[in-house]
Amino acid sequence: SLNESLGASVSEETCVTVTSSALSQSEAVAQYTIVPAPGSPILSRLPRDWGLQFYIRVDLSGSFHIYPHLGGPFKSLQEADNAIDRHLLDRQVTKMCPEQGSVSRLDKVVQRCLYWPDGRRKKRSKSHVVEQSHNRMCLLAQALVDKYNENHNLCGDLANEFKDVVQYQSICENRVWYYHLNITTRAKGADGFSHGIDDVFFAEVKRERQGQHEELVVSCFCMLKPADNGCCYGCTNNGSPDMKHPSITDKYTAGHLNAYLPFGCRREFSDSDDEEEAEAKLRDMYERALMSQTFWRNSSHFPLM
Repeated sequence: SLNESLGASVSEETCVTVTSSALSQSEAVAQYTIVPAPGSPILSRLPRDWGLQFYIRVDLSGSFHIYPHLGGPFKSLQEADNAIDRHLLDRQVTKMCPEQGSVSRLDKVVQRCLYWPDGRRKKRSKSHVVEQSHNRMCLLAQALVDKYNENHNLCGDLANEFKDVVQYQSICENRVWYYHLNITTRAKGADGFSHGIDDVFFAEVKRERQGQHEELVVSCFCMLKPADNGCCYGCTNNGSPDMKHPSITDKYTAGHLNAYLPFGCRREFSDSDDEEEAEAKLRDMYERALMSQTFWRNSSHFPLM
């Protein structure tokens, strides 16, 4: 757990004496100073009607990296977008694009409601939605860790290796959206060996829409100390009271207003992922709608009483 990871760091520090010459570069960099990430923001792309999210990181040399990995690095944003488009085209299932007239109108509507273009079943159970959200946050966190490593010239054994996202929360303040995340990483020491300790980072990312992409501006990315317990109303009020924040609360922007997510932003889940039941309900609903349209279209010829 998050507390166990932080606690493990304390116990290890009390048992091992580390000389200044043996202090790893990653430990020296992460002495709780909040260093803003230079360069371009991370970009997010959520192709319409696909249920997939991609992140694009620009490194210090100007090359573009896609998460999940789709080849590259690429020389331009257009090349990165083209790689995503090719990936989606390769995933598309032929049966999801039937010839005009080969499938009834009702079947087309039901099919689009039940399946993504690559044939994956659309699911709205809480467990599935939570799993998919966590997977997306892990992709973002991997990009954040890679960005941090590059900005601090941490490579090889000194680089932080992403492990997991243990907490994440969306926050909205003054019509601006943010992510707060707790991320665990592990790095080998200067001796080249992993000492079995997970470092816990806090990240704040500001979200800004730019055309087909969303810009994710990193406003804070820092290693947490075990005693850190900064106040954040945004996380506490919206379902993530266990999120750890820096004790120096002016290091992150969002969470200082005692507010909640806007009305209608909370997700609704289905009770189950029973595919046959879901299809039967959809067919019944759309059959009624089509019958109603047919009735009113024909009723225009009825004589007025």
